[in-house]
Amino acid sequence: MWVYPGWFVSEMTDPQYAAFERLSMDVLQWLAKTLGQMSLYKVGHPAVAATLQLAEKHLREALSQTDGELTFSMDQGKWLVNGRIIGSTSQTPRSISGIFSRFKLTSITFKAGVANAELVAFCELAAMRQDAPQAGDPKGYLAARGVENICFNEAVYAKMDAAMANPAGQPEAASEAPAAASGPAPAAVEPVEAGTLNLEGVSLEEAIQSLVTRAVPRPEHRADVIDRVMQLVSEDIQRRVAEVTKTLRQEKNVLQNEQTRTQAVLENMVEGVVVVDDQGKILMMNPAAEQIYGVTLSQAAGQPLAEKAGEEHLVTLAAELTTPAEREIGKEVRVKALDETRRTLMSAGAVVQNEAGKVVGMVSSLPDVAKHKALQRMQRDFVAHVTHELRAPLSSIRAALEILEGQFAGKLKADEEKMLGTALKNSDRLADMISSILDFSKIESGQMTVAPRAANAEKLAREAVESVSPWASRKRLGLSLSVVPGLPPIRADEKRTIQVLINLLSNAIKFTPAGGSVTVALAFARESPDKFVEFSVTDTGPGIAKADQKKIFEKFVQIAAGEMQTGGTGLGLSIAKALAHLQGGKLWVDSDEGKGARFAFTLPVYVAPREETGLARPGAKSALPWWKKMFGLK
Repeated sequence: MWVYPGWFVSEMTDPQYAAFERLSMDVLQWLAKTLGQMSLYKVGHPAVAATLQLAEKHLREALSQTDGELTFSMDQGKWLVNGRIIGSTSQTPRSISGIFSRFKLTSITFKAGVANAELVAFCELAAMRQDAPQAGDPKGYLAARGVENICFNEAVYAKMDAAMANPAGQPEAASEAPAAASGPAPAAVEPVEAGTLNLEGVSLEEAIQSLVTRAVPRPEHRADVIDRVMQLVSEDIQRRVAEVTKTLRQEKNVLQNEQTRTQAVLENMVEGVVVVDDQGKILMMNPAAEQIYGVTLSQAAGQPLAEKAGEEHLVTLAAELTTPAEREIGKEVRVKALDETRRTLMSAGAVVQNEAGKVVGMVSSLPDVAKHKALQRMQRDFVAHVTHELRAPLSSIRAALEILEGQFAGKLKADEEKMLGTALKNSDRLADMISSILDFSKIESGQMTVAPRAANAEKLAREAVESVSPWASRKRLGLSLSVVPGLPPIRADEKRTIQVLINLLSNAIKFTPAGGSVTVALAFARESPDKFVEFSVTDTGPGIAKADQKKIFEKFVQIAAGEMQTGGTGLGLSIAKALAHLQGGKLWVDSDEGKGARFAFTLPVYVAPREETGLARPGAKSALPWWKKMFGLK
């Protein structure tokens, strides 16, 4: 058996040797980090100097635990230090293990007293391009730089008998010679004299046979040794091929995943280029994307892509934004847009594929967003114009009906009085519908305004309750008002706040069966009680199903509560929610089917002008567009 002299570390306990192994691996790690820094910066850069200093520190600590030399070598994917395995080569960057293959090294030895300048020379050599002139003679390069304490290929063979090969208390060296194969070992093996064996131009099998013939004197043992060596070589080749192809397989997976994601996104693409990180936050936008998004890169950078989208935008994003090498990713794509916008934009492009299913192009018919907005505006203007024009003749009809009711009071038959009363009620109902449509048109166009000022919350609630009290009495409903003492003034538009309360009370009265009750309550808001006052309207009606609780705030939507379906425009709750948000509050519903419903909204506490300086500057624009405020979006 052949080993390098002086390779056994001085006597150590198991915990001490484990610490020595970790320290030796740290030396390799910090040398690798130094080489990594040198690929980016020059030798004198602080980043390079810092990592090199740490590598030198760990190297000196490791040398202090040896007889003055620290020899690194590789064997079958393992790192060896002074003949002992300390870890796998896969635990260190390739830049370190690559030094051995590039310069055809057997070992690298660091000696006690190694200086920083010597480590600098070593790292500069390791970082050289393979085609550099100095790289052809690494020993000559180190000698020219005055390096004496770093040696390459300083392996000297020595003859040892079987007793010396395995001293008491010492495990066998990892790089044991093939003589350990099956069959009795020879009593002694003569050393191979350097330079007496010419292996140039021969095959690997012939080289192994020649070496084994010289190393194993007994012919009967040579066949077993050759078979064992060939088996080890084959296993090593297979392992190394697997290691190389593993990287190729991972790179292939990355490319396939990127292709999958790109294809999925292309199928939903609009135009422009936006670059995001793995969290979906904006990193870069080209001018076309800035124009589409309506914001500049400086305004949108670092913000989630979907957060900046408006009602005219379609945002298509892969569900997985990373490209893992070890698994396939899904093809799911998240799409955020209003239904109308999504239908318009997604039907404006077609992906072109070849017969193999690869994306090779795209056919697009770019929609005119301005024309789309103009059509929406024309639609709103038409509705507003028609409803406004209906008001004048309706007012005349109602006035005529009131005159007839006054002139012929007590002179008409019962059926005629009933018919006249029905006409008056229907004219009132039609007037309410026209007012609701006009209000909602103003809200959609952004023309609805509120004039908040200091107001008494109890006074507003009491006025709304008194307005619907006759209606509740006719339906034999209990109507009550509950107010928590000590409520502060609120900042509200009195007329619009009463309108919100009446809308909520009207719904409660309509859907609550006779004999039930409706309660209006005022209290400090559960969240931020020092900043908001909460209004609530609670009824004992049939309640609202969880699935319908979001729908009821949409325009022109009516749902059946229990077995009841009432008439109306389906705009009351949409208008109420919009008015609450325009005043700085929010509106929501809590309900369980069969257990009644509770509609609540908050309004801010009034703050004196001297305290709100800086909170609302004259002419300052709202941070959010009106439609986001209306629907409680952030």
